[in-house]
Amino acid sequence: MNPTMRKSLYVILISVGLAFIFNELFFEKFIGISLFIFTLILVGTVCLFGVYQRVSLKKTSWLIVLILFFALMPGIRANEFLIFLDICATFGLLLLLAHQLAGTPAFVMKLHDYLFLIIRVPLRMLGRAFFTVSLIGQVHSNVQHRDMWLRILKGSIMAMPILIIFGVLFSQADLAFSQFMNRFVDITISPHSIQYLVLLLFAFVAALGFLSYIFFPKQAQSILSHEQSDVIIQPGKRIEVLVFLGLISALFLVFIAFQITYLFGGEANILNAGFTYSEYARRGFWELLAVAILSLLVLLAAEKYAGVESTGSTVKRQKQFLIPALILIVEVIVVMVSAFKRLSLYIDAYGMTMLRFYVAWFIILLFVLFVLLAVKFIQSKQEQFFAFSTLLSIAAFLIVVNLVNPDAFIMKYNMAQYYRTGKIDIAHIEELSADAESEKIELYQALNGEEKTALLALLQKQKTKLQHDSAHWQSANWARTRALKLLQEF
Repeated sequence: MNPTMRKSLYVILISVGLAFIFNELFFEKFIGISLFIFTLILVGTVCLFGVYQRVSLKKTSWLIVLILFFALMPGIRANEFLIFLDICATFGLLLLLAHQLAGTPAFVMKLHDYLFLIIRVPLRMLGRAFFTVSLIGQVHSNVQHRDMWLRILKGSIMAMPILIIFGVLFSQADLAFSQFMNRFVDITISPHSIQYLVLLLFAFVAALGFLSYIFFPKQAQSILSHEQSDVIIQPGKRIEVLVFLGLISALFLVFIAFQITYLFGGEANILNAGFTYSEYARRGFWELLAVAILSLLVLLAAEKYAGVESTGSTVKRQKQFLIPALILIVEVIVVMVSAFKRLSLYIDAYGMTMLRFYVAWFIILLFVLFVLLAVKFIQSKQEQFFAFSTLLSIAAFLIVVNLVNPDAFIMKYNMAQYYRTGKIDIAHIEELSADAESEKIELYQALNGEEKTALLALLQKQKTKLQHDSAHWQSANWARTRALKLLQEF
């Protein structure tokens, strides 16, 4: 392992430690002396690691004194606004410290440099954090046999966070799968634990970005490309990607088996498992949607990591990525079908709403994007093809939705459901705009009892609002004008 990679590993491990310290000091606690303690640890870490990496801190002593002073004040003063100002000062001076250690002395910065420091430096820190993590992916062995096992190990480690996330989402999405997983490990996560993990991740990324910005200057990227030019073109990365995608595909396959057995297999199988059909089918839609979106990002990242797009990639290398990628795409499409079925069952039971309408269309859009991604992989298209195709797909999606008229569509669907079941939720109608006015009036004529009275009050309220909204010619709108005319005639 060369010095650049060793340094990246140290930075990552130190960032993990700082993240746990951050959570211990700040999670569910008021800010007090904890800010000074953490700032002292952070600055001390920079100083110690700076000595190890031969980074001079002599010209930053005045900055460190100011940082520690403002970090100490929230442990002394009780004025909330003053504490807020002290925190902002501490944060801003830490950015300035990192910027100076990265090679830009404060005394040569112009006014606009200070004005944009708060925006540009955090973004650059985030970029350096990704760069530091990417360095770990370049670790390799000079011994062929060891290198293969190292690649397998790296692919497994890369897959573990994704497997945990997908495992949690799948368990929350499917009662039978959750029951199956709980035989091996209890992965039930409370809201408290989720908040802790989110804060821990935020602290880790922030610490990693801060340290990476200081200890990996811009020149590091060119140094890496010079030192690792032989590694980047190695075919060994295909092993990592095969293991990475293979493990994820295996988890998807297990989940799909439960969908085929229970959700698509009929009500009898669900009842035998101890669940009601409605309880089973209406759970987990949002989790499955999150799985689909994350899978799209995982596939794009895996392709980028494998270097399949590069002009030097061979046909064999492309196929070795293509097969597991297409398998995963097919599995994701099955998961999306499961999510769509759950959503349709939910709509059948509780009616169509604006949110459910757009989510259903979003699933269709996701399906199109995965098809485009498959085409990109099969035909070895460049990233520009997928980006432009996504842009056209989103434009087409918006055009079709505009032509469909969502409010009128929702109203017609709910009216058909009312004629079939005799049930309708007036609260769902209240959120619909003037685009569905004729359908609202038609429904009013078909209703009876309290629901008819409630809808009449809603129509009267909407008429008053439309009269107010139409007071100025600048607010002219065809749908609102038509709706007001219908209400006045009604």
